Amino acid sequence: MTQPASRLAASAAAAPSRNALCPCGSGEKYKRCCGSNGAPAMAPRQAQPAPAGAQQMVARGVHLLRSGQAPAAAQMLMAAIEAGATDFEPHHALGIALMRSGRFADACTVLAHAAELRPNSAPAFCDLGAAHDQQGEHSEAIDAYERALALSPRIVEVQLRLGQLYALYSRNAEASACFERAADAKPKTTEARLYRSDAALLRGDMAEAEQWARKAVALAPGNAAARGGLAGTLYNQGRFAEAEADFEQAVLLEPRAGKYWHGLAHCRQHAAPDDPLAARIEAVLRRPDLPEPERMVIHFALGKVLEDRGDYAAAMAEYDAANALRGRGLKFDRAGLAAVVDRAIATFTKPFFARHAAAGAQDDTPLFIVGMYRSGTTLVEQILSSHPRIAAGGELTVWAPMELEMATADGQFDAARAAAAVTKYLAVLARIGPQAARVTDKLPPNLFRLGEIHTLLPRARIIHCRRDPIDTCLSIYTTNFGPRVPFAARQEDLAFYYRQYERMMAHWRAALPPEVFLEVEYEQLIADREAQTRRLVAFAGVDWDMNCLQPERNARPIGTASAWQARQPVYPTSVQRWRRHEAWASALRVALAGQ
Repeated sequence: MTQPASRLAASAAAAPSRNALCPCGSGEKYKRCCGSNGAPAMAPRQAQPAPAGAQQMVARGVHLLRSGQAPAAAQMLMAAIEAGATDFEPHHALGIALMRSGRFADACTVLAHAAELRPNSAPAFCDLGAAHDQQGEHSEAIDAYERALALSPRIVEVQLRLGQLYALYSRNAEASACFERAADAKPKTTEARLYRSDAALLRGDMAEAEQWARKAVALAPGNAAARGGLAGTLYNQGRFAEAEADFEQAVLLEPRAGKYWHGLAHCRQHAAPDDPLAARIEAVLRRPDLPEPERMVIHFALGKVLEDRGDYAAAMAEYDAANALRGRGLKFDRAGLAAVVDRAIATFTKPFFARHAAAGAQDDTPLFIVGMYRSGTTLVEQILSSHPRIAAGGELTVWAPMELEMATADGQFDAARAAAAVTKYLAVLARIGPQAARVTDKLPPNLFRLGEIHTLLPRARIIHCRRDPIDTCLSIYTTNFGPRVPFAARQEDLAFYYRQYERMMAHWRAALPPEVFLEVEYEQLIADREAQTRRLVAFAGVDWDMNCLQPERNARPIGTASAWQARQPVYPTSVQRWRRHEAWASALRVALAGQ
């Protein structure tokens, strides 16, 4: 769409009394109309009033917006702006209408202009942040949300979303502060206690997180969110029996909540033939009022229980049902992924690394663990972080995508941006392990940016975890990752991703110096644990420690899908799991062989 009209009106006068008639012409009181929460504010008069016809179109557009007719409202408001209504209110209303019509990029343009017209409007920046957020433009969303909260710090929903975005990029201290401020806004509520529990969890203080979760349960023992929050805190600590009891309470209080059934299913093995959990979950799935997102998660939970019981055909039917629902919301860009691999192979060659050998930061703290999801990365991190000199960072998301990009014109890094990215990353590692010799980062998709990582951090060590391709893809297919793994729901997408992964790792195998690159086979790690563990520890550059042979005793909190498995003694039951699902595995082999 075109840019908003450039004829700007002077600043609007003060809003009308809340009990006065709304100036939009709806006939409602201002507090129930444009002065209500979430509605675009209307000023009664302007220093340079728009033509009468334009004002009428604005009023009509706001009325359409309030009655749920967003596309029609957008058309009316654009016409009003063209007719001379060029001040804040019509632009803000238009931005909201465009958002509700799913036109988020257009909404960003209009809302940015609205924020320029009224830079002290917290709602405008809230909406601008939401429009960027909807498009995955997290950096821009964070900026807008920060502006909104600087103007109005007690907007709880924005504090929470900003906290989530900070956490998404491993800005845990800032995320924790957001959750604390959200709690401060309503300090005596159950929600506030849960926010404080989340804040403590982000600080790595599991004891305080549990304390606040228990306070939430004490205040509202019949609150499903409180019970579920406590259960999740216990689960991440590996206290599965205690977590199971609270998940049980949560599902009784809110039987349609998939995450509680999913947690209950994963607290233990359900091999006993008289275990009633499968029948209970089946009963919930028969409910006609079960929302699709919850139904998807519950299908995954039932699949896990049935597989525990050895009913593999029925389990796969549940996984198929879950993925049919999951696939509706996933968009996997095959061409985009292939282009990423092509570009990395063409750019990051041995000669490239040789030319840039002295350019990076000479810090050997980072220890990257990469590979496909479900390839053993959590187990390797659990083994290594059992060493007293190695701290576990988990799946760090410090870098936004643009921060490690090179200039396309000359194929060089922007020196200032690269230095800032490295400084930020190392600062995060220093907070995680102030005294550690190594800090792990096990974000699997880092495998596509090892060229940038090795150039900017040439002394960082990289461990590549490999696992049988069929077992790997099967485990991804049967795991509820949510939207962050867009290739998970369809065999064809899984196979395509796996082929690109293999292509990428074949290149790194040839291009990276062997002193910083090690590969470990999951099956060998299981079969010859001590030899492979010693190999990992030696590669990390620290002295041998016997604790690394008992990773199940590592008490660190684990928030990944492997949380239960990582707490068990190293076991072989996941090796050749595909044999339980021969038909599925045969179809995947065909897909993997495709071009």
